[in-house]
Amino acid sequence: MTGPATPDPLVLRAPRLLDGAGAPPVEAAALLISGGRVAYAGPAAGLPEGAARSATLDFPGATLLPGLVDAHVHLVASGHPDLAAGLPKSEAERAIAAVVNARRQLEAGVTLVRDLGAPGAEAVLVGRAVEAGTIAGPRVVAAGPAVTMTGGHIPYLGRVTDGPDAMRAAVRANLAMGARCIKVVATGGVLTPGVDPREPAYTQPELDALVSEAHRFGLTVAAHAIGEGGVAAALRAGVDSVEHGMFLDDAAIELFLATGARLSATFSAPSGILGGPSVPDWIKDRARPAAEAQVRSFRVAVQAGVPAVAGTDAGTPDNPHGGVAGEVAFMVEAGLDVLLAVKAATGEAADLLGVPDRGVLRQGAAADVLVAGGDVAADVGALGRPVAVFQDGRRVV
Repeated sequence: MTGPATPDPLVLRAPRLLDGAGAPPVEAAALLISGGRVAYAGPAAGLPEGAARSATLDFPGATLLPGLVDAHVHLVASGHPDLAAGLPKSEAERAIAAVVNARRQLEAGVTLVRDLGAPGAEAVLVGRAVEAGTIAGPRVVAAGPAVTMTGGHIPYLGRVTDGPDAMRAAVRANLAMGARCIKVVATGGVLTPGVDPREPAYTQPELDALVSEAHRFGLTVAAHAIGEGGVAAALRAGVDSVEHGMFLDDAAIELFLATGARLSATFSAPSGILGGPSVPDWIKDRARPAAEAQVRSFRVAVQAGVPAVAGTDAGTPDNPHGGVAGEVAFMVEAGLDVLLAVKAATGEAADLLGVPDRGVLRQGAAADVLVAGGDVAADVGALGRPVAVFQDGRRVV
């Protein structure tokens, strides 16, 4: 970790504060941090008696808000134009890449991530090192290897698995590795030739077995699912989030609303692919139809009340780590209210990750704080201008 310990208790003051729960901005705001926790968040005029004696940092023109959450990253990958070709070949090289990428996330104001696929325990171990204080980075909720079928999408980031019994065994193997969630590849993907992104990968019994086993052990499940059939099958099985969800029909949206699952659209992934000058043409060609359908699907879903979380799929082609501010801007452009988009990248995502005391600024919550350089509610691009980042009350950026 960099820098000396932050004085404790500490008061942060700024013209405005967003709490991460979707509430309107608090004007002339102050945040009191004590013991690494939020002791007060609200108008500066309401600071508890005695707070005036605390060390104070003023941030003119800024917004105080929770540290950002990226609900979909691959720490071992660094945005190479071809994900499979660019993935480091040795475990040691992947671990080094994960450490570097974790630092990049933190410098962008991201204090919590969910890693949804690595060849082994690389992201699990980086998360443990962050919690131990030996390296700088966001807290990590890691899935370990993604569960994918024989011949399926991203086998190089996954555990190839077929059949209901094997699905249960895969959950247990990832649990033993230290996984805190499970990723299942429920359709093909644009980065893997030979599998149709719109076609389901697994049978319903296979998905049912995986989700029930994960939930039995208290693990949430994220489903990579692009086409309608795979989305519906994953939601019927009870997954907690759908990643991408680029082709959504009315039936899929009804299932979202019935199950309470979140949608992580990952606009950053197709944006990187289609805008990347060195991304192979065959990948662009596969991504284009999904990208064209994505905005409409997302808009219809959020208008219907489907809760969104911010996930970038960082590490995929020309999609570097630390871009969650851009993902929030994409969601706003696609029709999500700006306060709900900020919530998607803070409180909503932290709750999905099973860390409800992060991603919010309220009394008793962990003091993970982003100081953004501007009025975020009026200019969402201010999220991409971090002035300071605090983690458990300690200034780390």
